[in-house]
Amino acid sequence: MRNDRYWSPYVAGVLLGLTLLAAFFIAGRGLGASGAFSLATGAALHTVAPGFAGRLAYFSRYFQSPTPLLDWNIFLILGVFAGALGSALLSRNFQWTFEKSGTMTVGKRFASALGGGVLIGFAGRLARGCTSGLALTGGAQLIVGGWAFVIAMFAAGFLFAVLFRRFWS
Repeated sequence: MRNDRYWSPYVAGVLLGLTLLAAFFIAGRGLGASGAFSLATGAALHTVAPGFAGRLAYFSRYFQSPTPLLDWNIFLILGVFAGALGSALLSRNFQWTFEKSGTMTVGKRFASALGGGVLIGFAGRLARGCTSGLALTGGAQLIVGGWAFVIAMFAAGFLFAVLFRRFWS
């Protein structure tokens, strides 16, 4: 695949910053994705087992509204998916693929991706925000915790890239 079909990271960064500014201006809040997944999980749990869901303080706040799935975070996630798909289709970069190293089986890659996704989802809720909420929104507001998170995220990324590089060789 040719690299000239990818967006410039500078253009993408400016557009992301303008999107964040628009979110503050139009919606009165920044960007954040993990809340949508908690909201959808809470709504699904309330549908399947309303008595059990009602006893869980964490999830009960997500179905106080008569229409919890009309929350703006749900539409944010749908918009991110639609925008990513549209961008890939317009740049002719869309393809169905399952990225893995040559030595890794599809099953092992799927299990590691699922495990990593569950861990990062749990960590995002434990930290009371995901990467977009902490780094983008918190950093834009010059919140010390947001900047500390960005620094720790990049440091951990560099450290683990060195440690786990052998899995992708």
